[in-house]
Amino acid sequence: MLLWTRGARRCSLPLALALGLPLVLLLSDGYSEASVYHIKGLCFHKDKHYRAGESFWRGCDKCFCHASGSYCLTPMKPTSWPRKCRRVRTECGYTVVYKEDPRAKCRAYSWIL
Repeated sequence: MLLWTRGARRCSLPLALALGLPLVLLLSDGYSEASVYHIKGLCFHKDKHYRAGESFWRGCDKCFCHASGSYCLTPMKPTSWPRKCRRVRTECGYTVVYKEDPRAKCRAYSWIL
């Protein structure tokens, strides 16, 4: 879905939403890299109503309510990382850790859905 075009540059809706939620995407708890999607309408999940400003989990997706719906973040899969690190499967996605110290997180170079 094309959101806007400026010269040769194009911006997709997920990218525009990601740029609009910089604070959320900068978190370092496993959601530093995420896909963002919007759900229009009232903020409901599992027969519970959420107000603007509240958040909830839809499975592994973290959702944030606003006046006209909610934005949800989907964890992504790392595709490249430093040689001294490795990818580890978690309950809701992946994390990248140092081989020598698996308790310490390592930064991945790229991610995909």
